[in-house]
Amino acid sequence: MNKVLKIILSVFAVLLCIVLAVGVLNLAYYPMYKNKGVKYDAKEFGESDSISIVSANVRTWSPTDILKKSWFYRADLLLETVADKQPDIIGFQEVTRMHYGYLTENLKGYDNVMQYRDDSKLSEGCPIFYRADKFELVDKGYFWLSETPEEMSKDWGAACYRICSYVILKDTDGRELVVFNTHLDHISDEARINGIRVVLDKIEQFGGMPSVIMGDFNADEKSETYAAVTENFNDAKYQTDNTESGATYQNWGKALDRENIDYFMISKEGITVNEYDILNTTYDGVYPSDHFPIYLNISL
Repeated sequence: MNKVLKIILSVFAVLLCIVLAVGVLNLAYYPMYKNKGVKYDAKEFGESDSISIVSANVRTWSPTDILKKSWFYRADLLLETVADKQPDIIGFQEVTRMHYGYLTENLKGYDNVMQYRDDSKLSEGCPIFYRADKFELVDKGYFWLSETPEEMSKDWGAACYRICSYVILKDTDGRELVVFNTHLDHISDEARINGIRVVLDKIEQFGGMPSVIMGDFNADEKSETYAAVTENFNDAKYQTDNTESGATYQNWGKALDRENIDYFMISKEGITVNEYDILNTTYDGVYPSDHFPIYLNISL
């Protein structure tokens, strides 16, 4: 019995050491994170008749993201990449309470709409930030990608609850735009296909208003999900000369040859695309996230 007990205690000690080591490596940059912070004020970005939009998957918190993959190291790098495009509208995915607190603290001059997809402590959301000096908020909301979208729910074999946020914005010339930000399921193909159809059904309620759908679709251009959304929407990148189809999810640089899975989809009328780009910036070999943000500039 003593021998068995010793083995159990040894295994426990090893596991405890691993947990402590991972914790230390994950939190190594926390003091810098708390004391630094890179603040951006949208009021300093200047004015333009066009509308610039960035979509960015921030990478949910994971204990395996240690040292320079840790959010506490990457946060300022990600925000610098996003703010460099001086966006009027930003859609973030995989945003936990920790991410949301940082973003709201360091992005000044923006209002936002945010709802977490479930009640767990590490729940994620897909917030939309928009310039308060450029847009009037006409309406906002969120819904779940399920058969009962008005309540927290999941269907079709989805691995977790999935949500979509939206805003209706009016610019200073009185033109309105509806913007959706979502993150489709990463496991179930059926959930992705039906999830994007829930988004499309919601858009129909707005009666042909110029619309943008952005986010992480977890589906490439050969998928049924992509086919479903492009029946009535245009993939924005194909409305420009820059039809770059490289990886947006690059898994910390390990999958740079993958297909694009992050998109801007735009309604076929009412929107002109001026520019599209994948923001494949790195900082001395460090990736701001496991996804590259994407950028869109449009005119109404």
